[in-house]
Amino acid sequence: MHDTPSRPAGLGVRLWFGAMAALGAWATVGLAVMVASEGRSLVNFFSYFTVQSNLLVLVTAVVIAVRGQVGEWWEPVYLAGLVGITITGAVYHLLLAGQQTLHGIEIWYDLVHHTLVPAGSLVGFFLLRPRLSDRAWWFLAWPVGWVAYTLVRGAVADPQFRGPEGEPPLAVPYDFLDATASGWGPVTVTLLLIALVAVAIAAAAITTGRRIGR
Repeated sequence: MHDTPSRPAGLGVRLWFGAMAALGAWATVGLAVMVASEGRSLVNFFSYFTVQSNLLVLVTAVVIAVRGQVGEWWEPVYLAGLVGITITGAVYHLLLAGQQTLHGIEIWYDLVHHTLVPAGSLVGFFLLRPRLSDRAWWFLAWPVGWVAYTLVRGAVADPQFRGPEGEPPLAVPYDFLDATASGWGPVTVTLLLIALVAVAIAAAAITTGRRIGR
């Protein structure tokens, strides 16, 4: 195991993560207020993988801005945010962009959540150069828990998530998880592919961090 802690980052890196935290907080709080004011479900809002990924990035960005590093059991939280936000940016731009027509300030919130925070997190990784230990693999508890929660809730509670433009609501946050429409085979294959990508991103982050870590 590589348990030697990373050295605290300098002021410039801390300011980068502080700016990331402020930007993410602005978009997340703004969207939550918008959802509540429109009478939509806040439980649904915080059930999106995108929102949870942004929250994980936000929390660890605050920690890094204050402490200059992600030591001890913050490592799984940091890696969960990094992996989640990377997948969020990739899946959105490859599969989901354009499914909803956005207006006004929501366009900017969307830009922050799906583009600026994912890109900023990748830049932040190379600025921070964290030397992550094997405990970081505990990050897997979050995506596994999210999938279980999402599928079980969709089956028993029938939440109403906004579907693609012009289509009826969904019981799951994303249409590629809708087994009632496409069957469990495609959904299972999609989840396995995303899981492989998640593990690959995590392995790359841990390996790269150990090579270039401060």
